[in-house]
Amino acid sequence: MDEKTMSTPLKMELLIDGKKQTFTESFIPAGRILDALDLIETDNSDRKLRDVFEERVAFLAKVFTNPLVTTEAIWSGLNAIGFEDHIFELICKVANVNPKKLQMATTPE
Repeated sequence: MDEKTMSTPLKMELLIDGKKQTFTESFIPAGRILDALDLIETDNSDRKLRDVFEERVAFLAKVFTNPLVTTEAIWSGLNAIGFEDHIFELICKVANVNPKKLQMATTPE
């Protein structure tokens, strides 16, 4: 497999103790794809947004193997501005789904 066809690692930058730290996962078991797909389903209308966000953050905390990446670290280390888009993009990357194509497919005409 050449460099162009290799997947790029999943990266998340968190603010921890006032310093930006980048966490990287270069191997995520394929079984996580199914969990990620459950989290990006488009019909969450019957659920509280808080519950959806909590599930997504818990999922990301499990995907990253570094013990510093916890649900608490994600909640306190990610910026609230753009939070929803950012965690959605990370989960889509795990699921091998292009979030832009997904949004286009779910946009009502």
